[in-house]
Amino acid sequence: MRRLLVINADDFGYSVERNEGMVTCFLSGAISGVTLMVNGVAAEDAVNRAKKVNMPTGMHFNIIEGTPVGTKTKTLTDCTGKFLDLSSLKKALSKGEVDMEEVRWELQSQIDRFQSLMGRKPEHIDGHQHAHLLPGICEVFASVLRENGVRSTRCPYEDLEPDHVYSWTADVIKDLDAMFQEVIDQASSAKPILKENGIWVSDRFVGLQTMGSDMTLERLQRQLAKAFKCNGNDVISCELMVHPGYKSGDVGGCGIGVDDFARSEQREHEMNVLQSKEMQDFYRTQGIEIVPFQRCYS
Repeated sequence: MRRLLVINADDFGYSVERNEGMVTCFLSGAISGVTLMVNGVAAEDAVNRAKKVNMPTGMHFNIIEGTPVGTKTKTLTDCTGKFLDLSSLKKALSKGEVDMEEVRWELQSQIDRFQSLMGRKPEHIDGHQHAHLLPGICEVFASVLRENGVRSTRCPYEDLEPDHVYSWTADVIKDLDAMFQEVIDQASSAKPILKENGIWVSDRFVGLQTMGSDMTLERLQRQLAKAFKCNGNDVISCELMVHPGYKSGDVGGCGIGVDDFARSEQREHEMNVLQSKEMQDFYRTQGIEIVPFQRCYS
């Protein structure tokens, strides 16, 4: 049985420091590719770095943080013209206040921006904080990807470990298990919609419970071993979502400044774990191949 692991780093383009850290991880074999926030303040720097090292780069669709790329975003933004945060977007969706044509327009605008920067359309698009899977938005998302020939996306249906005690976010979000279970439920509902539109997703997913200091060698290896447990298939694909990068300074973000996670040690911690000899030895002994998305569906 072949075990194909895509290690994708989110938020490329957020800051120069993060960009540098992701390229370092790629060159050391710790990640297989990145997804670019085209509204990130360091997007152009990110693209220049990616092209120099031929790093596989997809798009990180962002509809819940910072400044929009398109101009038709009235129901997606607040009174300052910035995107509604995830919680506010969910509330607006539940009240039927979001114009789905604006979602379509913004997604297409970000794809066009990606093409302008990279010289090609993205082959893979995922969503910042999984907003691409929200009910109503998912249908539009899948349709636009199909129309643009995008081949793959993220569907984070992870098998959560019970009684997991979260560290770095415990004082910020009181019930992460409930939040992550909501994401998993949305992913389950989204999978047939994506399939109907010819969008490939990995067989397995790891990453919700291994962010920042929650990424330990023991936990990461345990989660991956469980994901690749033989199910009778000749090939099993898994996406590992990661957030490495050097600590951001005063310049970064998507138009609303640098957040606390970017300023913390958490992303450098992920870099250290992902680049460790222990992880490289684990992949080798487990027969896990580190590949870009394109290797999984081509």
